Amino acid sequence: MNINRVILSGNLVRDPELRYTQSGRPVANFTIAVNRQYRTASGDLVKSADFLRVVAWGKQAENIAEYLGKGRSITVEGRLASRSYESNGQRRYITEVVAQNVTFGPRPRSEAEPEAEAEVAVESEVTPATDTKAEETF
Repeated sequence: MNINRVILSGNLVRDPELRYTQSGRPVANFTIAVNRQYRTASGDLVKSADFLRVVAWGKQAENIAEYLGKGRSITVEGRLASRSYESNGQRRYITEVVAQNVTFGPRPRSEAEPEAEAEVAVESEVTPATDTKAEETF
């Protein structure tokens, strides 16, 4: 049995970038920062963050671009995908999370309306592991 499942919770590094493929399919790219901490052999606490690329497709992509911005809390469930492309004559490789389910975290106090702090979940309509449309070029 093979499993390719990722769950990440963090904050958007910058506003999501929404584009459309040549066939008109929406795609959003964004990066989330996931904090982590650990202790060194000498016992010092080290705080760090991992910056992870995420791609979302379809209506989910449009909702992410419309409702989320830099600094917003987000939880992403999806799968890891690797791809390559050519840039300036060099082959480049990238690994990213393909979002299947996204949960928006609460808005920062400065943006939130008092009664509107509930989390919002946005589920992808098509992103099974066999989704070949995810390989479209844009």
